[in-house]
Amino acid sequence: MEDLQKKYLNTWAIGNVGGAATEAFLGMFLLYFYNQVLGLDPFLCGLGIALSLFVDAFTDPMIGGMSDRTTSKYGRRIPFMALGLIGFSLGVFLLFNVQLGNSQFALFLQLLLFIIVTRISSTMFFIPRASLGIEMIKGYEQRNLLHARNNNFGILGTVIFYSTIAIIFGNNWNQESGYKAVSLIVVTLFLITSVVSVFKLRNVESEFEKTTVKEETKNTGVIKGITALWKNNSWRNLIIGTSLFGIVGSLSGVFSIYLINYFWQWQPNEFTLILGLSIPGAMIAGLSANKLLQDKDKKRSVIALTVLMITVGPSLTVLRIIDIKFQTNILPEVGLGIFSALFFLIAIQSAFMAGVRVINGIVFSSMFSDVVEDHQKTTHSRSEGLIISVNGLSGKVLGGFGVLLSGLLLSLAGFGEDGSIEEKREAVTNLAIFSTSLLYIIAPVSLYFISKYEINKTIHEENLTNLGYDTGRMET
Repeated sequence: MEDLQKKYLNTWAIGNVGGAATEAFLGMFLLYFYNQVLGLDPFLCGLGIALSLFVDAFTDPMIGGMSDRTTSKYGRRIPFMALGLIGFSLGVFLLFNVQLGNSQFALFLQLLLFIIVTRISSTMFFIPRASLGIEMIKGYEQRNLLHARNNNFGILGTVIFYSTIAIIFGNNWNQESGYKAVSLIVVTLFLITSVVSVFKLRNVESEFEKTTVKEETKNTGVIKGITALWKNNSWRNLIIGTSLFGIVGSLSGVFSIYLINYFWQWQPNEFTLILGLSIPGAMIAGLSANKLLQDKDKKRSVIALTVLMITVGPSLTVLRIIDIKFQTNILPEVGLGIFSALFFLIAIQSAFMAGVRVINGIVFSSMFSDVVEDHQKTTHSRSEGLIISVNGLSGKVLGGFGVLLSGLLLSLAGFGEDGSIEEKREAVTNLAIFSTSLLYIIAPVSLYFISKYEINKTIHEENLTNLGYDTGRMET
């Protein structure tokens, strides 16, 4: 097993370089591109993306379950990954480079069709890929290393993405040719890194350690598997807690480019410089995460980090709202560029929060991974694909409602019309108030459910021992 980690961990993780860049591009710019560049009403933008998330949410368990039960020359996961990387690349290309017409109906139809292709293909690649990593590395501490390494390669992808938008967009967020160019770059990056990873991993499953307990995965259907999974207390509470945060996350993701443009008034080159300065914080956190988390309880760590995130993360936004609404000057003036006091203040906060988010994401992923063996001990079914896909189901359903709500709020705020800059700035301020307030309402409820997670190092190692695995006792 140690040989597997040495031989294949980086090969597996490199697949996240292009994946992270492409997902960041879609999450940040898809709705903005169709609304502000192509002219589709924001409610229709939100509706199209939300419908694709609903479709994706319910196809996820089918694809994840199928990958658990598939047998082939190259194992359970590689065939799905190979098909998924082709469809995902094609879908992203179509979204930004093909236009079926200029009418609202034509734009909505193309958004809906192309994003559904992209979402389903994304599932076919990313869920089997994540399942492959979890099955390859099973130890309690090793799982932190697995997700940390995946994150580090993902940071490399986002650095390439941010550098690309800084060079291509210059001082204008609304140039259609820029989005086409960036889409080609991230798709090419995704294809290169994913093909290399899939090719080198094509025979890895034949080297996996097998359980000594009777394996019943092939006899577990999707509905039966989901029902059994719901009975797992750790998974149920963790998925409820994280899914509630997903509503706020979807709102924040959609609103981010509007806040950047109208609330903070950053030009593309200024904003990407802030992102660039936050990269060292993320990289340091990713590289040191395994050491920092050594011998730490995952649940306690994630609760502490989440509290820190919801306390420090929105703080500057709250102060900016107070300045606008009450005519105060708590923060330095906006719109003064990269040599302003506000720029350095936000850059420092961004670097710190990037590190916190990275470590928090690593621990969350590791906690979900440990559910696999906890579930296997009672069901005798190794169902990484099903577990990961169902994790996404609730998040995507609630996230879909969040995106739909985002589109509705943007439409009500007047972003489907040719309003003045001042009117749009006022509208975005109200959106910032709404999303920040929602975070503070949802956060305590989410943390309550997360606190009910039961798996710790002792329980996980007992699960591995009872299942006949030796990997849990190996040092990282």
